[in-house]
Amino acid sequence: MSTSKKRVLVIGAGYAGATVAVRLAGRSRGRAEVTVVNPRPQFVNRLRLHHVAIGRAVPAPDLRRMLGAGVTLVEGHVTTLDPDAGRATVAGPDGVRLLAFDRVVVATGSTTAAAPVPGGELVHAVGDLESAHRLRTAFAALPGGTPVSVVGGGFTGLETVAELAESRPDVPVRLVTAGEVGGWFTPPAAEHVRRTLEDLGVEALGGARVRAVAPDRLVLEDGAEVPSGLTVWCGGFAAPPLARDAGIAVDDRGAILTDAALRSLSHPAVLAVGDAGHTPAPDGDRFSMSCQFAFPSAAHAADALVGDTVIGFDGAVDDRPLDLGFTARCVSLGRRHAVLQPTTATDVARGRAVTGRAAVLAKQFQVRGTVSAIGLERRLPGAIRWPHGERPVQDAPTTAGSAP
Repeated sequence: MSTSKKRVLVIGAGYAGATVAVRLAGRSRGRAEVTVVNPRPQFVNRLRLHHVAIGRAVPAPDLRRMLGAGVTLVEGHVTTLDPDAGRATVAGPDGVRLLAFDRVVVATGSTTAAAPVPGGELVHAVGDLESAHRLRTAFAALPGGTPVSVVGGGFTGLETVAELAESRPDVPVRLVTAGEVGGWFTPPAAEHVRRTLEDLGVEALGGARVRAVAPDRLVLEDGAEVPSGLTVWCGGFAAPPLARDAGIAVDDRGAILTDAALRSLSHPAVLAVGDAGHTPAPDGDRFSMSCQFAFPSAAHAADALVGDTVIGFDGAVDDRPLDLGFTARCVSLGRRHAVLQPTTATDVARGRAVTGRAAVLAKQFQVRGTVSAIGLERRLPGAIRWPHGERPVQDAPTTAGSAP
């Protein structure tokens, strides 16, 4: 067995990247040399980007402190990745440097997919910190009475439209979605979502697909026009182009195609976690893009790498599939409203949703828990645990010690 340290490069330090780094550093007990590359030295709590967009103060913890002494943080962007040669080029504030690795974990997350319609370059987004800051500036400068549209009725769209409407009652805010408003939820919860949006002054247009975007309006598929002086696109997410440019097999959104053990189908030395990976779920679809996948996938990848590290990256490989069952989704609708929706293990809404103060507190716990979970994992490697797919359907939405 080799006794030299094995070099593991983690690209990205969001929920998944930070978790895999601290868990691997702690559980490998010095056998792995863990390096994290991230564009900035602060942690971005992605669940709060819609708060950034309306100007709320959002903590930005110091990443070096979060990751601890066992992890080396390199500030910069990976501009080229060569998984076959085990090299990555990083451009940062101190210039360009080359990093060598034995294993690489891609944890680059995702950002809002480009709007696939004419005029898509005019829209704003909240899928990354830079986009949220640009939206913050544009939204704050918007004259009263200027109509605002949020396109996309998923969780990000719902949370964003509610925050915008609540923070600026002087501007009319509209939600435009191709599906039913709140359609993912159970019928009673969906009705609560629609009623809450109405109370916030949001006009919700369901079954409306956007065909084009203009500076002052949206053109719908049926030819109708909707006034919009500022449009926010929440129509889906895509991974950064790094993996595709590196020749790694990806899906149509740029996420790395992996096996059930999170290993790249084209490059076994590459693991992908969180939104950066397209990992098959037991039902044949990919696991949902969420922090409920980010934390367990990161912890599972770290454990697999610990096995690799102990045996010197040769011989048998820990190829156990990720066994993950979802429990619930919690969606905020402004500061005073939220919906906690229980789900099946495959992330389908079921049962009676929780609303009111209890749901708001649950959302606050989730948002704050993302940072504390990483800190707990650093202090107690192996602390993050998660429900499995075969658990009984009556299990509670959360389990002690689980990450949000």
